Amino acid sequence: MLLMGIGLLGGSTGRVLIESFKSIDDQVGTNGSAAAAVLGIGLIVAAFNPSGSIAWVRAGILYGVVVLIFEVISGLGGRGFHLGPVIFGLAFSLLLIAAYPERKKLLPETGLGGKPAEASPSMPGVETEPITDKGTTKEPEKAS
Repeated sequence: MLLMGIGLLGGSTGRVLIESFKSIDDQVGTNGSAAAAVLGIGLIVAAFNPSGSIAWVRAGILYGVVVLIFEVISGLGGRGFHLGPVIFGLAFSLLLIAAYPERKKLLPETGLGGKPAEASPSMPGVETEPITDKGTTKEPEKAS
């Protein structure tokens, strides 16, 4: 996943930010239209259960911000600023935030440098034994 992400990011960077990276998009085979299709499919699927697909909702929100950044950099680089994608991206990002049923869950519980949330047991009512210094668990007490 990491290599795929780097390839897609490098390809998009080549198209928008750094001209010398353009060959990554051509040679590696990353395709902005295909990546947009995957995002679109994920958002369509997430629309049927947004609470269960929070990662896709977050990706949709992030899309609007990324489009704005890309268009600003593209405009500053002399390649033109296109208002349509910015309006589309930001409008839907704001709609996703406004319409999400559990808005507080859109932001992670911890920020950079924040304390991690307490882990909850995977099965309610099941207690686990702590790990001892030697890396082994304590022997459970035998029932008599």
